[in-house]
Amino acid sequence: MIQLSPYSQLPDDVRQLLNDYIHAEFGHIPIVQETAWASPDWTILYKEGDTIVSFYNIIERYILMDGKSCKVAGINNVITPAAFRGQGYCTKLLNDTTSFIFDELRTDYALLLCADAMIPFYQRLGWYTVDSEVYFDQPSGRKRWAANIMLLSLHKPVAPATIDLQGTPW
Repeated sequence: MIQLSPYSQLPDDVRQLLNDYIHAEFGHIPIVQETAWASPDWTILYKEGDTIVSFYNIIERYILMDGKSCKVAGINNVITPAAFRGQGYCTKLLNDTTSFIFDELRTDYALLLCADAMIPFYQRLGWYTVDSEVYFDQPSGRKRWAANIMLLSLHKPVAPATIDLQGTPW
């Protein structure tokens, strides 16, 4: 069962469990430790009974692509706990929630900051990499993102020269 929930309405125990999964998956990565991150607007859970088998978060935001404003669903913390990997849960979750991202949230694109090893997985789902200069905010000032950026669109792929996240990354 897929459950879409505003992040602010998640029960404390669920939020803590998700944070534990996030820390276990990404907490050891230096850029994760050194970066101030955006708080999610939505959490998308895939559950088998009461067990969370995969999840991700969405940050809704207007960003600038080559100076033009567009609404994106910033996808973050896409995680399938180790015990449930290799069973297609994440693929189903991402595929089955595309209509929520584009139709209900009315976004122009979905955007994720992606590790090298995950690019082939997302490409199989229709995502594409962009070679853009990406800027974001941090307490210490404006920064440039140095890793991979991927977009998902229902329309013709775009290749912006610059992307401004208009806030902290996700």
